[in-house]
Order: sequence, then structure tokens, then C-alpha cells
Amino acid sequence: MTTKSTVSAIVVTWNSQNDIIACLNSLQRQTYPLKEITLVDNCSHDGTIKIIQECFPDVFIEARIWNEGFAQANNIGIGQTDSEWVLTLNPDVKLAANWVETLLGFAEGKDKIGALGGLLWRWDDKESGIIDSTGIEIFTSRRVRDRHFGAPREAAPGQPEQVFGICAAAALYRREMLEDIAIQKQYFPKRFFCYYEDADLAWRAWRRDWEAWTVPAAQGWHRRGASPNAGHFSRYLTQRNRAWLIIRNDNIDSLLRDAPYIFMHELIMALRILRYPTLAKAVLEAVAGIGEAFKERRELIAINLKAPPFRKGIGFSRKDWQDVRKNLL
Repeated sequence: MTTKSTVSAIVVTWNSQNDIIACLNSLQRQTYPLKEITLVDNCSHDGTIKIIQECFPDVFIEARIWNEGFAQANNIGIGQTDSEWVLTLNPDVKLAANWVETLLGFAEGKDKIGALGGLLWRWDDKESGIIDSTGIEIFTSRRVRDRHFGAPREAAPGQPEQVFGICAAAALYRREMLEDIAIQKQYFPKRFFCYYEDADLAWRAWRRDWEAWTVPAAQGWHRRGASPNAGHFSRYLTQRNRAWLIIRNDNIDSLLRDAPYIFMHELIMALRILRYPTLAKAVLEAVAGIGEAFKERRELIAINLKAPPFRKGIGFSRKDWQDVRKNLL
């Protein structure tokens, strides 16, 4: 590379003492020098901050007095940096040493690339070769899922691929793109808190004609579900945030064309509420936020009027279908 682009890393923590050492070690071992590492802590009450202060004195810590969520914490971290690229990294992710160098090498001379990611493997004690993510995909039902999630090693792509978006657990964003798609100075939608915030960013980037690519030579490992109470919390927020995602980004022509898939998804989710009654509250919260979502939508003028690369189908995993069958029996 003829010139060195600057890269800042943002790590958001919340009670992350079990994973943070491996995460930060992987950042400090990058073959491409990072300008800075900023850690935004969402009011952890374990030993996270103490560990960082003792083991990583060069890491800047922004300690929040309450849990502001993954989306807003990343907004805070990004706002405190001025680098040309921003790396967002979950504390339960560790990266191969050449991750940044590989992605920037691929992006050189490709000015339309706004987001980059690599091949994330499932991080377990055996590093068994199960895929965690190769980017994110969106279905005609408007359900969002990690590409190749849970697939075996043999399914991993061998070459770079353009995708709908990148999982923010390990993503490299061009700052020019982030500034271009921000709404109310928010790169990730603050009120999403977490879940689907990276899909919303990806859709806004698509509307502004930016590209997202996954480069499998850049590899990492993700200990998915490491956050406490992740199951119930994720179901609630994905139920709510998906509605806001659609209102903030979709158009009426695409919605009408894909209505059968959307209707089937909503029918299945209605059955799922029978198993998880608290999801009814998520629906009510989503409805209450519709007006604000329309207001936010109008603040971003689309350049690319084409529909995103929707994958045909509803997008339910095997576990999702198991939940449906339980409710029908």
C-alpha cells in the first residue's frame, strides 16, 4: 500500500471480563498499526475495567454511568476518533493478526467500499471450524441473519463477495461512509440499543450507494451468546427493531412485491408470542415508535433506488422452526 490509512478500533464492553483480554491482545497484535483503541464500557459491574487498566494501560477507556446499549456506545466511540477507518469489535471476538491489513489491502483503490468484514468462526475451546458469520443477509421477509451461520468449514466462501452488510461484531467501516449515512448524527440508531443496528446501517449504506464486502482471508473467532441473558433480550429487541428497520429504509413497491413472505413471517412471529408472551410488549413498543421512525427516514435521501439483494425466503433457522412446531402442537 502506497499510503497508510489510519484505523481506530472501538470495543464496547458490558461485564466482559472473561473475554476482553483475548480481544484486546488480538488488536494489539495486528500487523497493520492501529492509531488508537477506544473502549466504551457500559457500566460493567464485574472486573472488566480493572483488567483493562492493569493489562492494557494504552487503551483509552470511556466509562459510562449506565448501560447505553451497543449502538450508542459505538456512536460515542466513533465520535471520539477521527481516523479514516473505524473498526468495531465485540469483546467476545478475537481477530487474526493480519485482519486489518488484509481488508485494507482489498479496499485499496475501491472508493465505493464503505464496509468490510472477514470470515468469523465460532469461538469455542476446540475452534471446531463452524462458521459464525460471513456478513449479514436480508430475506424477502425482511428477516436479517448472519450468512453461513452454523455452517461447516466446507461452506466457507473462498473468494471476496459483495454482501448486504457486515456484522458489527467485527467490521471495518470507512468514515466517509459513516458520515454520509448518519441520521441525527447517529451512525448506529441509538434507540435500537442493540440487534439489527448493523442491518440498519447496512441498508442506509445501500441506499446511499456504498458497497459492503466480505473477505474470507481476514479471519476471526466469535464467542456468540457470551452476553448475560442474551436469549430473551435478543428475541425482544429483534422483534421490535425489525419493524423500525423496515419503516426507516423500505419502500412501498418492494413491500407489496414481497408481501406473501412478510405476511408468513408475521404469522409465525404471532405464534412465537404464544411461547414468549413478553414479545407482545415488543410489538407495542414498535408501534409506538413508528412516527419517529418515519421522521428519521425522511432525513436520509436515497441515491440508490434499487431494492437490496433480498434473499428469497422467510429466513428462519432450524431452532426457529422448532419453536413454531412446539406452539402448534
